[in-house]
Amino acid sequence: MSPAREILFDLLFNALMQIALFAILAAALSRLIAKARAKYQYLFYSFVLLLSLVAPAVNTLWHRHSRGVAEDPEPRVLSSGAGTNYGAWILRGGSQQHESFIIPPGFQRWMIGAWTVLVLLRLTRFGRAVRRVHRLKREALELSLADVGVAIQIIESSHRVALLKSPAIDDPVTVGAFHPAIVLPSKLLACLANQELSAILAHEYGHVRRRDFLFHVVCELISLPVAWHPGTKYLLSKISHTRELACDDYAATRLGKRRSYANTLLRLASLSLHIPRGNAIAMGFFDGDNLEARIRVLTEKRAPLSRAGLSGLVLATSIAISAGAVLAHAMSLQTSSDLSATGERFAGSWHWMFEGKSFATMTLVRSGSKFTGSVTQSRIALKRDGSLLRADPSDDTTPKQITKATLEGSSLHVTVEDGFQFTVTEKDDTNAEIHPVGTPPNMKSISAEKVR
Repeated sequence: MSPAREILFDLLFNALMQIALFAILAAALSRLIAKARAKYQYLFYSFVLLLSLVAPAVNTLWHRHSRGVAEDPEPRVLSSGAGTNYGAWILRGGSQQHESFIIPPGFQRWMIGAWTVLVLLRLTRFGRAVRRVHRLKREALELSLADVGVAIQIIESSHRVALLKSPAIDDPVTVGAFHPAIVLPSKLLACLANQELSAILAHEYGHVRRRDFLFHVVCELISLPVAWHPGTKYLLSKISHTRELACDDYAATRLGKRRSYANTLLRLASLSLHIPRGNAIAMGFFDGDNLEARIRVLTEKRAPLSRAGLSGLVLATSIAISAGAVLAHAMSLQTSSDLSATGERFAGSWHWMFEGKSFATMTLVRSGSKFTGSVTQSRIALKRDGSLLRADPSDDTTPKQITKATLEGSSLHVTVEDGFQFTVTEKDDTNAEIHPVGTPPNMKSISAEKVR
């Protein structure tokens, strides 16, 4: 499997776990967050969604960048000056390697294929919704402020909002990110009293003021690659729920009568208004499927949080989210693919070469998903430019055993019993490059040839 496909699989696998982690965290904090105002609840769930989307990508790329990189705090080897010093090759140091999680390549390809199909289906659905909304706005008839007199009292002059009516919808909606329009259902205009119409306009104008349409589209787009995940669906539903609560709060405050506004919601619900599922990208009056909760919030007498209470809430959620981020980083995995084919190419005896002569022999024996073997010791010296000045076998001809060998894509990271670490990178079937760990930064790689 290509490196790009490996990275994609790592992202999907980590997203599967880490989005679930953040969704569970949000659910656990939901009762606590419900004490805050609706607009703060909306910000919380939006932030958790963003974090759940960013964390898998950051953790995957972080580990992929850092794996196989070992730092020796005190490298003790090789030459200084003109490169005439002739030291023994004994590199000691430690590194903590990110463990690979080995999954059969067939399963990886199946998972990537299924993900591709789901993303294409979701993208097709999103594109159709955009076209429907565009057609709805284009075919709707314009209403003047005179036709809807109460609009003058609701819509501020600083916002240019088009008022439209359409026979194609049953639910008032708000559409447009930069040129917003409130679209009212034609068949219900004659049935609505001024109080009900004011409630609708105040609610939809709340979406305009908050730029909800733009943020809704952005959320849909950035979550599209993981829209199949139940955790993503949960967070998007909470965002939709709290967005409607925030607009209800704005409308009730603007109209000055919370209970009257709640009664208007019940009246509008009795007219059998419903969410137009084909226009899911639009901001509907009954979005969120939470009418009962909205009415309960409007009618309950709830004391607002004090400044100290709000500070405590922010502190508690910040600690919880930070702990979740740390846990997500700790549980991220990296996969190793195509182990069989790559492993077979590494197995065998290799001569480390200098000026056409062998100065060390490395033997790699594959045992299942692991490697064993040995490496003979050598003595080398470097030139100033990092290339080999000299390379000879060590006086001690006893091979050192390989204690660990980790396959990382097309490279093999090897640890020897004396602590010496190096990476073997294939060039072709019979040639490879050896990259010692802990050596001077400018050291050139060592050529290795496979013994036939």
